[in-house]
Amino acid sequence: MIRLVFILLFISTYCFAQTKPYQDLNHESNTFGKTKTFRLYLPENYHLSTVRYPVIYFFHGWGGRHFKDDSAKLEYEKLQDLVNKYQFILVMWDGNLDESEPRPYNIGNHEDVKFRIQMKDYFPELISHIDSTYRTLTERDYRGIIGFSMGGFMSSFIAGKYPDKVSAIVNMVGSPEFFVGYPDNHTLYPVRYTFDNLKDVSVRLHNMDNCPLYYMNLEVKKAAEWEGLTQFDYWLGNGDHKVDDPDETKVFESAVQFICKRFKTPIKPNRSWSHYDLYSDFDLWGYSVTSDKSEPGFLYLRNVSPSGFGFYTHKWLPDGPSIGCKATVSTAPIYKKGGVYQIAFYKQNEEKPVLKQEKADKEGRLHIEFPEDGYEVSISDKAQTNDFVVLQYRLEHNSKFIQANKENKIDITLLKRGFSKYSDKKIYVTASCADSAISLSNTTQEIFPLKGEKISKVQAIGILCHKSPPQDASPPWVKLDIEILCDNEVFYDAITVPVFYDVPYFSHIRIDDGVSVRDKAIGSGNGNGLAEPSECLMLYENYQRLRLYTDDPYVENNSEILYDEMISSGIWPDGYTLSSVIKIADNCPSGHTIEFLAHYETKTFMPIHRKVVWGKVRIVVK
Repeated sequence: MIRLVFILLFISTYCFAQTKPYQDLNHESNTFGKTKTFRLYLPENYHLSTVRYPVIYFFHGWGGRHFKDDSAKLEYEKLQDLVNKYQFILVMWDGNLDESEPRPYNIGNHEDVKFRIQMKDYFPELISHIDSTYRTLTERDYRGIIGFSMGGFMSSFIAGKYPDKVSAIVNMVGSPEFFVGYPDNHTLYPVRYTFDNLKDVSVRLHNMDNCPLYYMNLEVKKAAEWEGLTQFDYWLGNGDHKVDDPDETKVFESAVQFICKRFKTPIKPNRSWSHYDLYSDFDLWGYSVTSDKSEPGFLYLRNVSPSGFGFYTHKWLPDGPSIGCKATVSTAPIYKKGGVYQIAFYKQNEEKPVLKQEKADKEGRLHIEFPEDGYEVSISDKAQTNDFVVLQYRLEHNSKFIQANKENKIDITLLKRGFSKYSDKKIYVTASCADSAISLSNTTQEIFPLKGEKISKVQAIGILCHKSPPQDASPPWVKLDIEILCDNEVFYDAITVPVFYDVPYFSHIRIDDGVSVRDKAIGSGNGNGLAEPSECLMLYENYQRLRLYTDDPYVENNSEILYDEMISSGIWPDGYTLSSVIKIADNCPSGHTIEFLAHYETKTFMPIHRKVVWGKVRIVVK
């Protein structure tokens, strides 16, 4: 009998020792059309209580799966200790698209976007499965993401896609930009220009001082600061491209601490929100957008509130020209059911609105149709809230650019959205800039709007720019913050203004108008290497392809194409070099001189360090 008890004790002890702290489980995925697997960690007391828990999702990197990530060096057995200590549920998803394809997530360079399956569709499905199967806190305030490498990029992308579903993320040495979308229509998504999507999310960026992506993530850090992201934290560790050293969980724990702290003190979303989306249709915060967008680029909803919103498109970020598409925006159900609202459409660079009336449906939604992009919309009835936004700005001489090292003046037009609560009230406007190289004058003003008018003009603000162009891919333009005070309420907006830098002229300009300058012809024309009307040109400094900026009326802004190429570093294909193909107008007169601001980019390895060289270019059209 004693011997039998000993044997049973040995067997039970042995089995207990072999029990993994996690479970590898599966569910049926409609997105993938097959069974998908995930790894799950539950707190040790999960089955002994009725408590509901917050959830953190982990996104693995390149070549990783839900059960492995060789580069991250995760100690899977020890992560259970963190789950127990901080009392949360940990879910590791599987970003694999096909068993024969080691690259996850269906993102990367053009040839890497192979599948119609989109991870943006799978994430809500996985959330739904976890929340319906386990005792979770289902509000977005209690859901976070930790992502490593490509998974770090995905953490920024998915949280930016669904800030209504995610409250906090940690991007661990993530890639800075990838193409995302469908094989026949995908768009370059640069993390550094998409922080508008994350203004209601707490963000931490982990960087490592010896990581190949160290400098590229410095660009992302600078962009978050340039954007004025208030809920942003930067953490720098020692080491290479990894999460932790072997046998340690210190860095992973710091990420968990950051997110769990946000779980305990959730952030109240901003009064209004803005969002870039690269898909033709999307839903966010109860709003739904459908469009006929059929080319790469972004739809942009700006300053969305009950009083209105702006609808724009961009071929690329931050300053790409319009795509030009039709769209319908269905609002959240926040209006009186069956109520009739006046909708004022303000077209860019026009101050007289087109007025329409829209009736809210039985759910309280308005369905607002746009024949094209480039509108600010005001929604009004007597019970509707009010706010202020910047309608537009103009530089003197209708220039597109602030001139560096010269005095500039900018006129700003405000739009009062909503009903007439602020009629005949004084408006106090203050302009500021966080960049120490920018000096402003006439920054604080009192405005007396005309009775009944929704448009208010701000007197010219002086701008003296001593800014030098960045030597990496950090944002090069000036961001002005605009504070509007009326009747003891404060509203905020911002505008981004390009700078024409005071830099030397490039001196070895070559023109590709259908003739190969380096490895192939990219421009189109008669191939004689001269600029002529109707031709599409790529310009080179020696053999470096140039990104071009101009407001010359004989360069067709909406016809510009960006040519992207990856300057590969072997196994590290990160960071795209972009250059311009510009079209000379058909009616450009012979002998006309066009001046461009330009730059080209080189890289050093390893780590990957983008070096941007700026100059000016003059060409004469023959």
